[in-house]
Amino acid sequence: MEYVEKDLPVRLHDGEMLTLNNGTVVRWESNGEAKAVFVGDGFEAVSELFPGQDHTLDAGGLTLTMTAFFEDALEVKRA
Repeated sequence: MEYVEKDLPVRLHDGEMLTLNNGTVVRWESNGEAKAVFVGDGFEAVSELFPGQDHTLDAGGLTLTMTAFFEDALEVKRA
């Protein structure tokens, strides 16, 4: 499933993406217990979150807070 900015806040599951209004894509991949978070088309993670951790970042001019969960989920919301 693919989400868009108006859907925020969302919980992204494995294989799902969030596309912001300016076309920036936020996605994650499992790295053991950690969630490797990617912004845009790059293959280098902008952060790696373990369950219970959160991280705030600027993604295409929008400040987002991301929180990792034990189940395969990454919550993304406006900061």
